[in-house]
Amino acid sequence: MAQNRSMKRLLQLLQRWTGKREKPPLHTPEELECFKTDAIDNRGKHY
Repeated sequence: MAQNRSMKRLLQLLQRWTGKREKPPLHTPEELECFKTDAIDNRGKHY
């Protein structure tokens, strides 16, 4: 699943930017659902 791989990469980048690589932030299911929707929307725009 290419989408999962890109999501993982995106989360790794976000963690690096926020400096929380050693302790990943916890997200609620609602937030994760929001991220997923955004990722799908953005993928439609970029590709």
